[in-house]
Amino acid sequence: MASKILTGDMIELMDNILNNLDNEISSLHSCALVSRYWCKLSIPLLWQNPFSIDQSSSFIFQYFSSLEETEKIILKEYGININFPNTLFNYAKFLKVLDLPRLEGKVNNWIDLQQISMNQSLKCHIINLLFKLFVESGAILHKLDLYLFYYEIKPEIFHSLERNKQFSHNSMI
Repeated sequence: MASKILTGDMIELMDNILNNLDNEISSLHSCALVSRYWCKLSIPLLWQNPFSIDQSSSFIFQYFSSLEETEKIILKEYGININFPNTLFNYAKFLKVLDLPRLEGKVNNWIDLQQISMNQSLKCHIINLLFKLFVESGAILHKLDLYLFYYEIKPEIFHSLERNKQFSHNSMI
């Protein structure tokens, strides 16, 4: 093994190690804190299926930093007055599993955390914004779950899907 490290196979070894930590969120999080290099390898794994993790939905605001300015203004019109953070990564691009019912649950929780009055229009708008962001970010899904999805998906998202055929090309629906 020492010879592999010395011959430049460190990247391959790190990939193997981190891929074996696929569902161990706390371990991957710890790895992301070791160095910039480990962070660069760990973050995509942490963000490939964020809606399945049983934790706070506060991570949703990270996605908002990638929205266009007009979309951020619309969120502010709904009373969402948060500072949109500058992020090191395009987190939406790392998405591999999109479960729309779980997305809805996380959006509900996020709205509750923001102490904004819940209304169907706001929830639907945020879900559509995030769905559009995932499609346009260049994410390539491995799994897409639309099971019992009750919200109207805006036509612009279907146009985005036409432009990014890779988004759900290989995914299981």
